[in-house]
Order: sequence, then C-alpha cells, then structure tokens
Amino acid sequence: MTQEDDLYFNIDSRLLLQLGENLLTNRAVALAELVKNSYDADATHVLVNLTNIKKPGGTIVVNDNGSGMPLSTFRNTWMRIATIDKENNPISQKYKRQKAGEKGIGRFACRRLSNKLRIKSVAITEDGHKEELSAFFDWTTFSPGSDVDKIPVKYTAKPVDDKTSIGTTLFLEDTKDSWNASDIKRLRNELTDLISPTTFKIGHEFEEAPNEYDPGFNVDLECPEFPTKEERLDSTFLKNAWAKLSGNVDENGHVTYEINVINKILNNINKNFERNEVFQYLKNAQLEIYLFVYLPNFFRGSEWGMSKAAEIGRDRGGIKVYADNFRVFGYGEKGDDWLKLDYDRARSISGVNEEVSGYLEVEDRPGLRLFMNRAVFGHVTFKRNSNPTLEITVNRERLIGNESFEDLTKFVRLGVDFATVLYSNEVTKKRYFDLEKEKVEEEERKKAEEELKKKAENARIKAEELTKKAEAERKKAEERAKIVESERKRAEEELRKVEEERRDAEINRRKAEEEERKKLDEFAKQRLDEALRKEKELLKAEEEARKKEEERRRKEEEVRLKTEEERKKSEKNRLQEIEEIRKTEDEIRKLKDEEIKRKEEKYEIESSQLRVLASTGTLVLIINHELRALIESMEEMNNNFPLIIRKMPAEEQFNYNEIQATFSDRIEMVKEFGSLAGLMVGIEGREKREWVILPIIESVFRPFKWYLNKFGVEYSINMPDNLRTQKMYRSELVSVLINLMSNAAKAVIGMNDRRIEVKGFEEGDYIHIWFLDSGRGLDKSLWEEVFEPFVSYSEPDLKFGVGTGLGLKIVSDIIKACGGNVQFINPPDDWKTCIEVMLPKRE
Repeated sequence: MTQEDDLYFNIDSRLLLQLGENLLTNRAVALAELVKNSYDADATHVLVNLTNIKKPGGTIVVNDNGSGMPLSTFRNTWMRIATIDKENNPISQKYKRQKAGEKGIGRFACRRLSNKLRIKSVAITEDGHKEELSAFFDWTTFSPGSDVDKIPVKYTAKPVDDKTSIGTTLFLEDTKDSWNASDIKRLRNELTDLISPTTFKIGHEFEEAPNEYDPGFNVDLECPEFPTKEERLDSTFLKNAWAKLSGNVDENGHVTYEINVINKILNNINKNFERNEVFQYLKNAQLEIYLFVYLPNFFRGSEWGMSKAAEIGRDRGGIKVYADNFRVFGYGEKGDDWLKLDYDRARSISGVNEEVSGYLEVEDRPGLRLFMNRAVFGHVTFKRNSNPTLEITVNRERLIGNESFEDLTKFVRLGVDFATVLYSNEVTKKRYFDLEKEKVEEEERKKAEEELKKKAENARIKAEELTKKAEAERKKAEERAKIVESERKRAEEELRKVEEERRDAEINRRKAEEEERKKLDEFAKQRLDEALRKEKELLKAEEEARKKEEERRRKEEEVRLKTEEERKKSEKNRLQEIEEIRKTEDEIRKLKDEEIKRKEEKYEIESSQLRVLASTGTLVLIINHELRALIESMEEMNNNFPLIIRKMPAEEQFNYNEIQATFSDRIEMVKEFGSLAGLMVGIEGREKREWVILPIIESVFRPFKWYLNKFGVEYSINMPDNLRTQKMYRSELVSVLINLMSNAAKAVIGMNDRRIEVKGFEEGDYIHIWFLDSGRGLDKSLWEEVFEPFVSYSEPDLKFGVGTGLGLKIVSDIIKACGGNVQFINPPDDWKTCIEVMLPKRE
C-alpha cells in the first residue's frame, strides 16, 4: 500500500548543546553576548553580579535598564531559534544604535554558563501600558534525543504599575563552573574593554560619539567574593606613552597615519604618512595606538611607576579589534600575536615594510626596535556595513581569514612599522648626540678643571708671595718699632737726668735762698741769681726734652699707624686670595659633584639591571632541581617505550622506534643542560682551581649541539688538550665561554655561511682563545663600545633570547679580574668576526 503525506524537520535538543556549550567555550564571550543584548535594547547601564561562584552552583545576575521585553517579543524572537529580527530591524528604536547581537546566540550563552535561567523583564506594550514578564528555563530538561518544541517553558505575564522601572534581569542559577580570582580579574578586564573606546566619551580622552543624544553605555561588575575593582587605563596612564599613533582608512580605501609625541624625552616630532596605494578590501576603519617605552625617564614624576607599567603591559598590552561598537575577542589578549610583532622581534627582523623605509633618516636597523605587544595599547575599529566580508566566526572569538582581514592586518602593522621607524630615528640620533655631547662635556670638564687648577695654583703662589711680603713688612715694622723704642728710652733717660738736675738745682736754690735769708749778703744774692739762671736753663732744657719726646711719640704713632695700615692692607689681600682659592675649590668640587652625580645616575640604572640579573641565580638552582626530576621521569618513560612498542603491530613499530630514538636524543640534551646549570651554580662553581680548557668548551657546546645542527651551524674546536688556566672559578670560565658561544651562534643563524670555530694556543706569558664566526661582523667603530654595560648589537634569537647588553661586559670584567684581556681583533681570511681572550698562564 502506497503512503503519501508531508513531513517536517524536527529539532533535536542537542542543537542547544551545539549553540551553547560547544559553540561558546569562552565564558567572557558568553557574558559579552548577554551584554550586547542589553545594548541592543537601548540600555545605558548593565550590572553583572556574581555570587557564590568559587564552586559550581552559584548565581550570575545580569541586570539592565533597557527597553525590556514584552510577551509578544519574547514569544516571537526569544523563543524562536535563529530569528531574523535583527536583520529586519538592525537599528534600535530609542537611541538608533546599530545592533550588535547576531544569530540569536545570546540566549544560548545562558546555557553555557548555568543549568537554569530565570528571566524577569518589564516593558511597555503596544497599548502603552507596562507589563512584567517572568519565564523559567531548566536547561537540563533539553536533553539530547528530545524535541525542542515538545519541552514546555513556563512563563507569566501581568500588568504592573506605571511607576515600575523598565528593563530586563537574567538570573543564571546553578552555574556550571567554578571561578577564581584570576578568572574574575580577566572577566573584569574583558568587560572593561568590551565597548569600543571611540563609541562614547570616556573622560576627555575620546571625543567621537555615534549619536549626539545617545547618553552612552556602561558595564559594571560586582563579585563580593573577589571585590577588586577593574583598573581602567585612563589618561593618567596613557600620558606616559612615548607617542600616540592615529590611522584612518576612508570610504575609498585611502590610508593616512599621524604620529603625535606625548612624552618629549627624545624629541617633539609630529609626522604624517599617506599610503600611495589604496586598500581594495578595507574601508572606513580607524586606528589609535599608544606606544610605550619602558625606561625610567618616561615615568619620572608619574603616579605610574615603570615596573608597574611594564607589568600592565605584559598583562594587558596589545591591539584590540572592534566591529562597530563591540570588541572581537581573541585579538590583543595576553599571548596573542596576531600582528607578529613579538615573532618578528624575536627573529631579529632588522628591516621594516618598504613603504615606510623611506622615513629612515640615518643608517640603522629599525626592526630591532620594533614595538612589541607589551609596549602597545590601542585598538582598530571598522564599520561592518562598509566591510561585509570582515565576518566574525560563529564562536564570536576571531575574524574569518580572507583578503579583508589581510588588509586590516596590514593597515595596523604598517602603522606600527611607521612608528618604529620614527622612534628608531630619534633613538639613533639621541645615541649619537649623547656620545658627542659626552665627549664635548668631558673635554670641557677636563679643560675647565685644568684651568681651575692653574688658577688655583696661581692664586696659591700669589698668596704665598703676599704672605712673604707681609712678613717682610712686619719684620721691618718691628725693626722700626725697636728703633723708636730705643729712642724713647734714650729720651726718657735724658729727661730723667734733666729732672734730677732740676731737682738738684731746686734743692740748691732753696739752700741758697735759705742762706740768703740768713746772711742777706751780696754774695748770697749772686748765688741766688746764678741758681735762678740755672733753673731757667734747666726749665728750658726740660721744655726742649718734652718737645723732643712729643715729636718722638708723634713719629712713633705715625710709624704705628702706617704699619697697621700696611698690615690691614696685607691682611685684606691675603683674605681676598683665600676667598679666590675657596671659590676655585668650590667650582672644582661642584664639577666633581656633577660628574659623580652623572656617574651615580648611570650606575643606578646599571645596578637596577644587575640586581635583576643577580636574582637569576636562585632561579637557576630551582630550575636545576626541577630539571633533575624531569630527567628522571623522562628516562623512566623512555625505559618503558620498548615494552609498549613490542605490543604494537609490526608495521608501526619502526616509526615508533624512530620516535624513541629522537626522544632519547632530547633526554641527553636536557641532561647536558642540567649538567651545564650545575657547573654554573654547583660546588665546582664556587672553588678556584686550575682548569683544563678543552673539556669545558666541549661541555658548553654539547647542550646546544642539537639546536646548532638543526639550523645548519657547523662548529669546530681546535685547541691543545694541555692548556690550563691559572686558578679561577669554573663558573667564571663557563660564563665567559657561554656568552661568546651564544653571540657567535646568534651572529651566524640566518646567514648562508654558518660556521663557528674556537682556537686556543700559548704565546708569551698568555693563553689565547679565539672565537671565530662567519656571521654579520661588527663595525670597528663599535669594537670598544660593545663592552660597555647594556650596549648590544647582537641579533635576538628564539633559543638564546634577546640579550641584556651585559654579556660582553661580564666577560670583560671576569677576564680583567683574572689579569687578562678581551678584545676584538681583525679576523683571518674567510671569517667575519674574531674576539680574542687572553688569560695569564698558570704559575
């Protein structure tokens, strides 16, 4: 019997599993889809609250003040899988926003996060009244094998008072996952970065807004168990950047870039760059990137310290992608390198895009200063209407790779290359300027110091001459004073004698008068007259003696005053010379203080880097201990391999035998690394001995043998087996050899000719060790500079690292401490570089 009828597709509940758990694996992406629904509903504020989420079974509440969802909307859109409502109504009603949600994924994001969903929404119905809708979903009832349309969802709809606030609240109950502090911190950062910085005004940093009457959109996160607030990277942080890069692609694909320097430590350069070619597959896109340089000068006086900023760079640095108003997840996250900034920097790509290479002002390799992800904070936005082929993957975490995405990537990377060239120009010019400035300052300082020394010596000589002259004048004054004193004493003696004679005359006169009174004769009178005459003569002599004494005293006072005046003048000259000497000494001291301060600042930077390097000793000990445990586990696994392989089919055993052989080789390599680490920090590294050099060189190369062979590096060791060092630490010798070997390896990798040779021989009182390589070579003008701390021209390497600029400084310090020397010398024919180590022969 023939049957004919119509059949219809049934939808298995497993579809919800595919659209929920299997599609949205990232919890932050799932919550972001719910936040987008609030944005589409013209909400201005969304609050996400997580409680009791340290273990599964907690609750997440998403509350917004949007337009809500009446029963009709709930029935026709929410309850309809893959509705085309947003295609039919792409613009929101109230604020005319371009809707961000797509394909109805938001509702199934709830299933990814929790087992149950409770909805409460208040909205205005078509007749103008307010209605409250409540619905409950138990996702566990939608089990695979059941029909979606056969499982009921309970709801209630009732009118409410007009004063009731509109909006929607989602209660995600019985959460599936546990959350820790790191999860919440990441979620805070993800929600903070969810909205494009150019969508709404944030402070005064961004000014563009899609509609003047749109009040904006704000997302807050509350989690009582992990209450730390999100750390917004506002203008106080961004003003520490070196520069801001802006880029624009107009509706025709024309591209322009602009660099504006913020931190004028290097130079105040503002430049524009317009690309000659247009993008075929990218229109209406904007770029804004803040470029950071983690050096102390850029953070001086800032509330954000350099170490804190660098930590933030490692956690949150990168360039994010925004489609219209919302972020496309996966780009600009920690560990993401979609622009290959870290990759190219690690591979020592020294050049940049040819389109911007014309901006190079000096001979340089700007690619070695390429801004890495940790040094860039920014975003690129594009209009989806103008770029329909820039599509987001179904799981909402990446963009589909095609020509449009390639243009977007090139747009951003070209801007970073442009900024790198300008920064490299300034760094190179500043380096040359600083070197020249240091030379000039050093010459001027030496010249000024010599002049001051000469001036001080002349002043000292002059002061000595004045002192001698003053001493001579003092002696002359003393001689004159002695003469005056002698004349005074002689005059006093004469005056004393005259006074005695006068007194004797007075006595004789009185006797005569007495005799006159007694005798009253002529003879007595004559004698009286004679006595009076003599008395007058004596008075006259006394008067003359007094005048002489006054004249003597006047002359003595003149001599004393003249001597005192000359002494004061001499003392004044001596004090002036002393003051000049003091001033000269102060100037010399000031110059020396400035020199000491300059050196201290230099040493402070060097010391901070050396302290970081010093801390690696403890880390090496820990790694060495863990490495031993790892080796034991690997050897145990390797011993079990034959038992496992024998149980396999015979045709597969050959392939797995090769795998085991490779695994064994890698175990040996790890052992060699462990042995090398032991040499650096073990007891042998702390005891001075006379060491045979050849086996130590072989032990240094041995751990890297597999790596060097992989990259086609040929190395040879040409050294007598009887060469011994004087007494020194083995760790010092190993450190010297590792630094020289790694420099040689980085120099040859990437070259067509990849050879390294180590030669050793005795000559005179020294042992000579040559490290030869066929790499890039080093300009003679840099042979001495590279031994300075933190100066490096070696190429970074994925195995050997970028380097600190201390390698050759450490080598030089160790060798010189042993009484030897290290230097670059002209290499023999067929070699590019030769560095020579000279160690004194053992006694």
